[in-house]
Amino acid sequence: MKRKSLIDFYRETDYTTTSLSVRGIAPRPSEWNVPLFIKNVYPSNVDLFKRSYNNNQIEIELDQQDLDYFKALLLHESLFNFYKSFYNYLCALKLFDGGLQHWIEITAYYAKLYLANSIITLVGKSRYIVTGSSNNFVEEIYKLVNSKGYHRNINKNGRFIPSHAKYGIEININPFINEGKLMIINNLGSGGSHGYIWRKYSELHTEEIDITKMTYSYPQHLSDHRNLENYSFEGYKQLDFNLEVENFKGYFQRDSIKEQSKLIYTSETAIILGVIGELFNLYEEFQVSKLPIEKEKLIHMCRYTLGDSGQSIKLADLIDSGFPSKNKYLDEYFLFESQ
Repeated sequence: MKRKSLIDFYRETDYTTTSLSVRGIAPRPSEWNVPLFIKNVYPSNVDLFKRSYNNNQIEIELDQQDLDYFKALLLHESLFNFYKSFYNYLCALKLFDGGLQHWIEITAYYAKLYLANSIITLVGKSRYIVTGSSNNFVEEIYKLVNSKGYHRNINKNGRFIPSHAKYGIEININPFINEGKLMIINNLGSGGSHGYIWRKYSELHTEEIDITKMTYSYPQHLSDHRNLENYSFEGYKQLDFNLEVENFKGYFQRDSIKEQSKLIYTSETAIILGVIGELFNLYEEFQVSKLPIEKEKLIHMCRYTLGDSGQSIKLADLIDSGFPSKNKYLDEYFLFESQ
């Protein structure tokens, strides 16, 4: 089963010391980890990078030592996105008191985005954009993967101008067979970081690792809906200011939203909290020493954000009990939905 293979891949990962190997300090979330790693190893491995160049990209097969490093790094990045998702979930809950439907939807979207990123990273997919203005940019690598772009950025004095230069670094590891590649690419594709995340997420069969799918249609629709809400005249429908005052007051009401302010599974967040719990328990099964996935941190975030509210008490209880898939708070939500 794929879940067992994933657990075996990460089991007993040397999380702390391996994560320290490049930066030399306690690991913190940073998108610079991999670009910094590439910059550090390039000078002593120039021939390897050149030999691995083919069809406008560099593709390096990872050996076991490489895999040991990158699986620690992937765990690190997956956890960062997990905590970002939980934080946005808490922010969404906080908004139910005000009936703020628009921002609940936007915040819930980001909670889903970070969950998706956490999951795709955990199964070995991650990408980094290195721009010419970054301290981790390597001019020789850019010249190798994009010689035309490089020469276009040479001024009349023969000096390279990096302002418009960029390349991508991709990790593509298959943890189920313990193999992987590191790629440096010129063609970054379209859709930006959100498009990349949803594209990779749509390729996964998350049920194979016992993680519930957050959407059964192409997940890019979540991003499209976010854009519609945020950037078009279709958004902020609550604010139809052309209505007469009395009609406006009635239209502005979102009582169905406010009524959920005591729930922790809600119309917008039920799937988020469900997947957060599943992912938490998957991390626990890895049995990785010093993996920072403690219940106490989540409970602290919960109590600090939600105070002494009913939501806070319920959520802390759910966390403390280990996010069981069947629980009274989920039953409470189903009862609310049935009324």
